[in-house]
Amino acid sequence: MSLAFALLLGLAPQTVSADEALRARLDVGMAAYVASLDEDQAESAFYDFDDDERFDLRLAPLGLEGLRIDEMTDAQWAALEGLLGGVLSPSGLEKMNTIRSLEREVADTENGFFGFLMDRIRLPGRYFLALFGEPGPGSPWGFRFDGHHLSMNVTSIPNAKLSATPLFFGGQPRVVPADLPRAGLRVLADEEELAVAFLNGLTKAERAVAALPWIEGSAINRPMSISEDVDLVLPAPSGLRRSDLDDASRERFDSLVDVLLGNYQTAIADELRSGLRGNHGPVTFVYAAAVDGDAEAAGEAPVESGKALYYRIQGGGLSIEFDDTAVAADHIHLVYRHPEGDFGRDLLAEHLAESDHSK
Repeated sequence: MSLAFALLLGLAPQTVSADEALRARLDVGMAAYVASLDEDQAESAFYDFDDDERFDLRLAPLGLEGLRIDEMTDAQWAALEGLLGGVLSPSGLEKMNTIRSLEREVADTENGFFGFLMDRIRLPGRYFLALFGEPGPGSPWGFRFDGHHLSMNVTSIPNAKLSATPLFFGGQPRVVPADLPRAGLRVLADEEELAVAFLNGLTKAERAVAALPWIEGSAINRPMSISEDVDLVLPAPSGLRRSDLDDASRERFDSLVDVLLGNYQTAIADELRSGLRGNHGPVTFVYAAAVDGDAEAAGEAPVESGKALYYRIQGGGLSIEFDDTAVAADHIHLVYRHPEGDFGRDLLAEHLAESDHSK
């Protein structure tokens, strides 16, 4: 009896790991979801597993492919949302849905001809599911769920841990303006506030080690990818090392990491956290903040929430970046990348090396 089938019947052995259980439930759940699709829906959703489309990472609401939410029945969307909640934590799922809902506020804050053109695509239902391969426990498969300021990419490889990068969350507006009904709403508040607290707890010398030159408008030299070109090579670890922090600063740093990884389900977060606790080489932090006179340039002035900020945490092959560097500091990108493991590429290579595909 397969693990996926055993889990479906509630008969899985107690020795099954959290990651194995998560992957098996996703295998079974997505296969059941696929069975609910009609012919037209399936045609929109399905791609071959090795289709180049699987590696497209689009962080803007253009050129998107797959089955739209508003082309699903209510029951199908509820089922898919439950499956997404198998990858994201409850708070991560809430952020995902808040990001979708913010499309109306984005539309309300865009003006002029550009706002007129974009208004018709600022829709919470204009988010797409693309399926790659046949979901189930017997062979590799994956899915992408994406739209404006959201891209989830998940790959299931037999007998391997679930791959859940790249992941992209965006926040626009950073704070819903006072003249709109949901005034004050902040979708990525903790990811910003805990970083600010960490930075303001550092010494001047530590901030100098972590600082990158400030460049306005999302133009900082960084590994983040914001287009279809997703090939990524992380720089050598540089900046302020976790191992060099005192106990209080390390605790604040780890609290920030816990919030960032807390957008994932526990099994995924725990695997990624190992690399950001220094178990697989150095863990580093770099940042850049909007310059406010000579004091800030020297790392003396406090970093303030609501002002333009960039930071990157890097370790164990994982990179997590927070980018709010536009002039108005009102447009956040939060991107999780693992270049060797994005889209399950490392796990797939290992699976193919261990399997006999000659028959």
